[in-house]
Amino acid sequence: MRSALWTLALFACAVAAALFLGSNRATVALFWPPWRIDLSLNLLLVGLALFLALAALLAWAIASVWRMPTEAKIWRDHRHDLAAHHAFARAAEHLAQERWEQALEEAAHVQHLLATLPPPASARETREQQSLLNANAWLREAATRAQTQPLSPSYAVAPHGLDQEH
Repeated sequence: MRSALWTLALFACAVAAALFLGSNRATVALFWPPWRIDLSLNLLLVGLALFLALAALLAWAIASVWRMPTEAKIWRDHRHDLAAHHAFARAAEHLAQERWEQALEEAAHVQHLLATLPPPASARETREQQSLLNANAWLREAATRAQTQPLSPSYAVAPHGLDQEH
């Protein structure tokens, strides 16, 4: 239904343009010594509209190129933050599956990534970075506990820490 309405509106614009542009006998004379150019008003209006559209497109392109370094920095920072998040998730997964060496390696990688994170630019990024730092501290504490404390006998027997006496 929406496409039918758009098509109808397009046809209405075409009819209005044909009625306006078809019977216009006005001319415009442009003088550039030693030349004189006579144009119809319709051609001048279409040319002016095209010129303004191209000027707007050029301004948008220049603004996009001007913003490119900032956008690239934002993208790199986001990828760096995402890499830290994925490394933490892998470390937590290794820790949950009792692969202590891999968990320690991933925790060291998380610490390296967090140490090289750029300073946050907004309050949301500050909260996210703080949660990553808290998670990193928890992971470091869990890794040191895993190295210093042996597994309890009940945990060694049952994989989920439940006694299987019945």
